[in-house]
Amino acid sequence: MGSGGAVGLGGTVGSGGAWGLGGSSGIGGSGTGGAGTGGEWPSTGGFGTGGFGTGGEWATGGFGTGGFGTGGEWTAPGGTGMGGFGTGGSGVGDAGGGGGDAGRDQGTGGVVLNADCEELISDPNVNWRESSLQTDQEIVECLATSLGRPVGYGENAYGGYDPAGGSVLTVITKSSGVSVEQQVADAVGGDEHNWIVFDKVDFASPSEIALYRLHCDDASVQTALGVSNATDCIDYQAWCAANGVSDATCLETFFNDRLNDGDLPIRNVRIGSNTTIDGRQSQAQFLFSGFAIGSDSDGTPVHTAASVIITNLLFQGAGHLEDHALDPDMVRSTGASHDIWIHQNTFDLTGDSAFDVKVGAYDVTMSFNLVKNVVRATLHGSSDSRTINDQITTTMHHNAFITTDAYYDVFGNTGRRVPLLRRGRSHMFNNVFYGYRKDVLSVRVGARIAFEDNMFLANPAAVSEEDDDDIDYYVANLLRDFQEGGLEISGSYVWLSDASCNLDPSASGDLSASYGSTPDMFSDYSATSQATIDANRFSAGEELADYVLATAGKGGATPFNSPNTEGHQAIMARPHSACQQ
Repeated sequence: MGSGGAVGLGGTVGSGGAWGLGGSSGIGGSGTGGAGTGGEWPSTGGFGTGGFGTGGEWATGGFGTGGFGTGGEWTAPGGTGMGGFGTGGSGVGDAGGGGGDAGRDQGTGGVVLNADCEELISDPNVNWRESSLQTDQEIVECLATSLGRPVGYGENAYGGYDPAGGSVLTVITKSSGVSVEQQVADAVGGDEHNWIVFDKVDFASPSEIALYRLHCDDASVQTALGVSNATDCIDYQAWCAANGVSDATCLETFFNDRLNDGDLPIRNVRIGSNTTIDGRQSQAQFLFSGFAIGSDSDGTPVHTAASVIITNLLFQGAGHLEDHALDPDMVRSTGASHDIWIHQNTFDLTGDSAFDVKVGAYDVTMSFNLVKNVVRATLHGSSDSRTINDQITTTMHHNAFITTDAYYDVFGNTGRRVPLLRRGRSHMFNNVFYGYRKDVLSVRVGARIAFEDNMFLANPAAVSEEDDDDIDYYVANLLRDFQEGGLEISGSYVWLSDASCNLDPSASGDLSASYGSTPDMFSDYSATSQATIDANRFSAGEELADYVLATAGKGGATPFNSPNTEGHQAIMARPHSACQQ
């Protein structure tokens, strides 16, 4: 499997490649051309007795202490598999494979969820502790298995799942006597394995979680708002009504006027190690500010978090477009934190950050996120002088970066910082951009970006510039902000399109370019991660746009990371409206 090849809809990776046509497992099976001998994808089509990785352990690249075993079951330490793998697995079709279209997404190793797990993750009427899965370990194992695995630099993020049996499930409720915000802060702050979900009944309808409320007892916050008690601070809508502020300007006045003061104690809530925040089957949404994974002080790590997953959440901004004195990032990875997966979240109008990476955080994967109307989406490295940022490594794939037509002029004709990278490395592939015009990314202070198989869509009807339909303008300006380091652009194009992201095949421009020196980042990944990427990679074009827009963001179709995916064909057939909604 080559590092740069794209997969067609037939799902096979070459006719004689590592996933042959005649095997019994995965998309094309392991086949007679299977990769490896012994316990690694033997040519007989099974999974061998040694499992993946030198020790067969999931934490080092394999799956469980029993590996894929002769019985084909995933024998994670202290637990049972969710479905089974290989020759004796319980999957649909032979050897745990089958199911889905011929181009079914790879990377899950043939995992098939059992009926109890399937019910728990898909039925809104079965709450988290109401299925036949009773122990925390069983429930968390189901959640982890159904979510699937990250690829790229963040591939070793396991979050709150402990294969050795120490997983804890925390359910956030509205009936515990403790505020939702305090429950969240208490749950994320430790380093024990903790998988956090939201009660399906309590959060069945849209429910704001505003972490500023944790500081409403503080006298300086009350003074800023002109109130004398915490209650008048907690309900910002009641505050607006009492102060004659209209609904249209309430968020702006409360958050971006009264609370726009860096001396206030309001800060992002810090997340510790071994934590997952999982918003599936809920409508929890975080307003104004979010989380810091780890912490730092003036560029020096103070708390380093390892193995964190944030998935299926909605982060809603309060209307500020760029700088705010409280620096209310939604997800900030900092303090040399590592092994982080930010997956299938929606970031809507979140100002100057969706997911920032600072102070040497590394091994971070951002995948299938919808970043909508965010002016400056993802800063990587906040100072030229901080040499710790040399260790930044991120993978960004299958994200949708959307500036809707209504916000195009508001943003001064373009969003940017996707990313702004100082030092460090970022591998970007199969991302879709709509409504961006110029200087989308910035490469500074020896940074390196590999920009592969990405696409831009520009709607001439949405803008008024004289060159709004000039492909040459986009080619010259979209990716021009290179100062020092390396930027390798390949397989990436810009098209004119309509407001629904349907591209005009007659109006396209090749963005290929090479500046400085850029290393092969794909080779940094494990063989498993490489194989999954190769099997699910698209060439830039309408099919990529359809797939990403159907999967990106909270509530999107389940992508290839998960064993519960529908497959490429079914997903691309779905209607999508992410371009404008």
